Amino acid sequence: MKIELSTSAAAHALADYLERCGCTVDFLRDRVVEVELPTRLQSPRDAVIEMQAYLRVWKAMHPGHEVKSVEAA
Repeated sequence: MKIELSTSAAAHALADYLERCGCTVDFLRDRVVEVELPTRLQSPRDAVIEMQAYLRVWKAMHPGHEVKSVEAA
């Protein structure tokens, strides 16, 4: 999934968090990351639900940062 954040600091903070959750994260641009969830047998819908859960937790931990957009790969 491609995720755009409001700042570079937010992108780095999210990347650190998602990597601790077992995700693979690559920077596409300064504020845009490409995220691959840990390998599991799951449907695309389940993957979206899992990513939304990660993002909800991260947003609660980082209320000053904003997720601008999320695109399923």
